[in-house]
Amino acid sequence: MTVLATYLTRLLLARFALLLLGLTAFLLGLDLMVNANSLLQADGVAALGRYAFLRAPVVVSDLIKIASLLAGLLTFAGLIRHGELTAIWGSGVSQFGLFVRLLPAAVLLGGIQFVVDDRAVPASVDALTEWGVGDYEKRRAAGNSKKVTWIHVGHDIMRVPTANIGDASLSDFTVFQRDAQGNLLARLDVASARYADGAWQLSDIVITGGDGRSPSHEAAREWRISLDPESFSRLSAHPRNLSFDQTRRFAGGDGQGTWAPYLYQTWLYEKVAACLVPLLMLLLTAALAQQTQRSGHLELLFLFGAVIGFAFFIFNGVTLAMGEVGLLPPLFASTVPLIAFTALAGSVIYWHELKRRHA
Repeated sequence: MTVLATYLTRLLLARFALLLLGLTAFLLGLDLMVNANSLLQADGVAALGRYAFLRAPVVVSDLIKIASLLAGLLTFAGLIRHGELTAIWGSGVSQFGLFVRLLPAAVLLGGIQFVVDDRAVPASVDALTEWGVGDYEKRRAAGNSKKVTWIHVGHDIMRVPTANIGDASLSDFTVFQRDAQGNLLARLDVASARYADGAWQLSDIVITGGDGRSPSHEAAREWRISLDPESFSRLSAHPRNLSFDQTRRFAGGDGQGTWAPYLYQTWLYEKVAACLVPLLMLLLTAALAQQTQRSGHLELLFLFGAVIGFAFFIFNGVTLAMGEVGLLPPLFASTVPLIAFTALAGSVIYWHELKRRHA
């Protein structure tokens, strides 16, 4: 990186780290205040620290985008205040060139977002659900009260008692084999199944044809599907709390899980789009910096930056919710806000570049 790129990256990342740390501590403090009584009654004072540690990844995941926006605003405000932005543009660096020099920082922030969502969040949600404190107590109770689990497996439907799902085994479950139009082809009542060599080995199968013929018996059968034992343990988890690989496995192939396929697909695209949000936040702040620098009113930078940034978060939340319930195509729901606001910021920068060239 050039000296300017290194300087800008250092400024941005320092502010991002401080904002993320401060906002995380603030929100965790509020969370602890809400759940303090139940935590203290359950495991004493030590439970407070454990709860904060486990909740931190979920909070950080939500704050990375906001911290990226605020860090960009603070960075450009500092450059304007000390006259550095004028000197940078005076040296021939354009708005777009300034943004390009911040790309390494944007890529790093996007990578942090992906790692937190892919690794830290699923592990933390699993631990909190197993612990059963706060809101996670209700989630665990809801999961335990679920007697039967219904699963999409390609065109087929699987019904298995929740209590009969083991670490690498299943028992007393039923598979309804269907064609592409949803017509019943056969019903398989399986006494037991074990996972071995990448496939489920079914035992003691009673087969009832969809045409009403008398049932037949089959001692054993190999059943190859993309649902492995780990996938069965994640069936009730919301796609928000799954890793990218787990979400991709449920979104495509013959294993579609217990949620609607479009819900998994929406979140699969959202996990990718979320990594690009820090880049958008920096592009927005770079676009706004030109107007603010000319007027000299730093408060306008924060005002317009906050309004546009949070308008994006609201728009993204609305389209994501519509994609979750199938009102919008998954790819459209997850990417349109990102594309629209990127086009807006890019257009502003391009317009200023044209004015500068013709000046």
